[in-house]
This record gives sequence, C-alpha cells and structure tokens, in this order.
Amino acid sequence: MSSILRAPFVRAALSGTLLGLAFPQVLPFGLAGVLSFLGFVPLLLAIIDDGRATRSWKIVAWFYLTFVIYHGLTNWWVCSWQERTDPYLFASGIALWLFHPFFLMLPFVALASIRRRLGTGWMLFMAPLSIAGFEWLHGQTDASYPWLTTGYSLIHTPFAQIADTVGVYGLSFLIASVNVVIVYLTLQRVVGRTVVYQAVALCLVLASWLGIGVWKAADLVGAASDVRVMIIQPNEDPWDKWGDTRAQVRMHQQLTDSMRNSGVVADVVVWSETSIPYTIRDPRFMPEWDVLQQWVDTSSISLLAGYADIMIYAPGQAPPSARQSRVDPSVRFDAFNAAMMINAGKSDVPVHRKSMLTPFAERLPFADQLTFAMSWIEWGVGISAWGKGQTRLPLPVVKGSDTLARIGTIICIESIYPEVARDLVNNGSDILCVITNDAWYNGTWGPEQHYDIARMRAIEQRRNVIRCANSGVSGIIRSDGSEDPHPAIAPMTQGAVMVAAQRSGDRTLYAVLGDPMPILGLILTLLAVVSARIPLILRNLPFRFTSIENTSL
Repeated sequence: MSSILRAPFVRAALSGTLLGLAFPQVLPFGLAGVLSFLGFVPLLLAIIDDGRATRSWKIVAWFYLTFVIYHGLTNWWVCSWQERTDPYLFASGIALWLFHPFFLMLPFVALASIRRRLGTGWMLFMAPLSIAGFEWLHGQTDASYPWLTTGYSLIHTPFAQIADTVGVYGLSFLIASVNVVIVYLTLQRVVGRTVVYQAVALCLVLASWLGIGVWKAADLVGAASDVRVMIIQPNEDPWDKWGDTRAQVRMHQQLTDSMRNSGVVADVVVWSETSIPYTIRDPRFMPEWDVLQQWVDTSSISLLAGYADIMIYAPGQAPPSARQSRVDPSVRFDAFNAAMMINAGKSDVPVHRKSMLTPFAERLPFADQLTFAMSWIEWGVGISAWGKGQTRLPLPVVKGSDTLARIGTIICIESIYPEVARDLVNNGSDILCVITNDAWYNGTWGPEQHYDIARMRAIEQRRNVIRCANSGVSGIIRSDGSEDPHPAIAPMTQGAVMVAAQRSGDRTLYAVLGDPMPILGLILTLLAVVSARIPLILRNLPFRFTSIENTSL
C-alpha cells in the first residue's frame, strides 16, 4: 500500500469523509449509505498499525480529524447561514462543530486503549460494542446530540428495515461489525491467508440482511385509512413570528378555513411547532383562548397545535431552574415548548411538553445544577430557557364519545431520540406526529435530514408519522419509512394538504425491548478499558487472537 495512504492522518481523514458521504442527504442518492460499511475501516487500520507506538495526543488528533470532517460534511448547516441569522445561533453552530468531535471520538479512545493493552483481536471484538454503546450514551443527558448516529446512514436502503427489531443503535452495531470483518479480512490477506470463503460468507450475510429488509417492507399490511389529517405549513419567517403573535394564529385559521371551505373534511388539523407563539392558555389571555376554542367547536375539528405553555408551581414544588415572577418573587413558573389537542366540544385539553431540548439554544444543559449560568445563553427570539417536560403521553383525537386516534406528539429535536417515540408508543400511541420549525435552516439539507430521521422512527415503531413543519418538510411517512408524495407541500411555500394516517396498535420488538445491546456494549467496553490496566487480568485472559496480533499493512 502507498506510504501516503498508510499515513494515520490520511486514514483518519478518509474515514471522516466516507462516514460523511454515507450520511443522508450529503450525496443525492440513498444507496450512498452503504459507504458506512467502509467508514471505520481506515481509522481502525490506523489504530492497528500505529496506535501502539504513537503518543496519545497524536492518536486523539487522528480521531479529532475524523470527526471534525464527519460533522462538517453532515452538520455544517447548523450555523444557519442565512442573512438574518442570529449571531448566537451562528456562534453556537461553530462551537458545536469544534467540540462535538470530542464526544464522537470516545469509542475510539477506548478502542485505542484496548489495542495497546489487550491487542488487535480484542480491539476488533470490542469495536461494534463500543461504537454502539457510546452512540447510545451520546443520546443521554441534557448535553446530548445524537443526530449523527451511524445507523441513520442506511435509512434509504432496505437494510434499515430491521430497525423494528434492533433500533438505530443496533444498525450502528451491525455497520461497525461489517467494518470489523473487512478489517479482519484485510489483515488475513496481508499474511497470505486465503480469505475467499470468509469474503463470500460476508457477502451472504449482507445479502441475507438485505433480503430480510425487502421482505419486511413488503410484508407490512396497511390498515384502513381511517384518520383524515389536514397539515398546515405556514412558511413563516422564524425571526418575525415572535413579533405579531396573534397574526400567527389568524393566519393558521385562515389556511385551515380555506381548505374546509373547499369541501375538505378533516378529523384532525395539525399546526407546526410554536404555531401559537405565546402562552395563550395563561389567564391573561383568556378571551383569546375562548375565541380559539369556539372556532374549533364551530369547525367540528380536533386541533393539534404547537404553542408556548406556562406552568405555575405550587410552593416548594418548583425545580431550581424555574423562573421567578417579576411581580411576585414568591411565584415560580416555567414556560414550555408544548403541543396541545383541542377537541371540538371538549373542555379537557391534553398537553405534551417537550422533554428533550436543544442544548444551549433552548435550554442550558444541567440547568437545575447550573442556575447561575442560565442568563448567559438567552437568545433574542423568544425560545431560550424553556422548561423540561416530564411525561410522554399520547394526545387523543376525540369525536363525541369516540376516540379516533391517540397521537404521540414529538416536538422538533425530540425526534432524534428513539426513546421518545418508543415511550409514546408504549403509552398507547397508534400514530406518531412530528411538529417542527426547521425554517432556521432553509436552503440547506438540514430539514431533509430531519425528515429522514423521522423515517427511522416510523420503521422502529411501525407507525405512520405525520410531519408538520413551518417551512417544510411536511407530509406523511408510512410504517416502512416510505412516503408518497414527497414532499406533500413544496418546501418554503405556504399551503395545506390532506393526508390519510393509518393507525396501528401493534408493538415492535424494539418497542418492547429497547436498547439492551448498546447498553451492554457500553458496560463491556468500560470493563475492558479498566480490566486492561490490571496486570493479573492481563496475564489470565481467557483467550487471545494470536492470528492477527502482529499483523500490519
């Protein structure tokens, strides 16, 4: 192999490039996702060939290069790059680009340590467990951002269909496993061993996986299209919408009435995230709230709408991060990014409060522990320092005495957390719905990536997913991740569309079991890293991978 291609930094850059090109929307064709089967190969070879003799800081530099390229190719759009972009939004996007690689590299830091102390074989054995385990960990806590989970790379291929069994982290495990087998075959080939049979076996495994995916998608039986859904896409400037908030409500009502006056009958109308951008249910705005309820009643619809909710805490019940009233300092409250279901003729209004918030942009991570720092990150467009919702329950669509559907509502970035959709399904949701405002990223592939992530949630839970976005991408995703048409409303245009959502009461294996494999993988990785530093364990390893310990390219 060329000495240039063997250089660790070249291999690191190649891995970052392959992983980036494999991610949805980076290349204009879905089958690019199979590049993920090669994405980790150069980096693993660099660890094998040069990881033992190289200083730790240089190894960390390899990893940083890999993942700064990966993040840059896939998530450059987070900075917004629009004329009216808030400086805080732009700066936070740059900060994410610079610091996110340190989180993404963690499994490889662990693998480099295992390589040094336990050898190449143990490192390769642990690689899929470590990668899946740390990706799962990256989706936990307030500071999490699991957008770049490797498993999403396969969303446009039949390989993704087994996510109803293993979830997106299970797909990451399988992708990493294929990479490990390719590395192993490469090492065997170097020492002159015949690898034809092993290579054929790998191809057969991939073909079987592909076949299972095709079969799963074809075997899905569609339910009756019994829920008529009207999706409203307002296409409002995300910076202006916080100005005349009442005009936002009137505009949504006009779009809805226009569709209804054309003869369309809807069971439920869906408005996007913060489509009502003020605390309309606050007693101060009771007349406006009464008008909205009367409009729903006379329209004979159910309205699922994103809005700003407010909760005033009983004395002694407020979390440390709760806000303090300027009028009465003894009053503590929180504002929430929320969604509500208003059913015609019903006074009860069920609410879902967003439980996973965008770090820094919507809430300071660990705000209850870092209350002194909350004022440092306030953003000038009305969406910073939201409260954190504590429950995940479906919002029922009720007509008279009948419940037509139980819609599990997911607000914006909540959709990148598999456990949010899983909790909603396990709590009785028969349809999922993502409401979002992706207009901050108009003109980039961010909204389409976000849509692709919703596809994964549809496959994992085998639920139809309604998607309502301020400026797109809006539509209906079927339980196999497909949709027709795409998009249902052209991006960056104002409009409304009727779709038919199919209910399902079945739970997938993934909904029932969750993520035991990546959790186990994380535990085993940490045990391996710690155990490798104990001489007694090193001397008494149960087995060694002697055939590849001293192999290099």
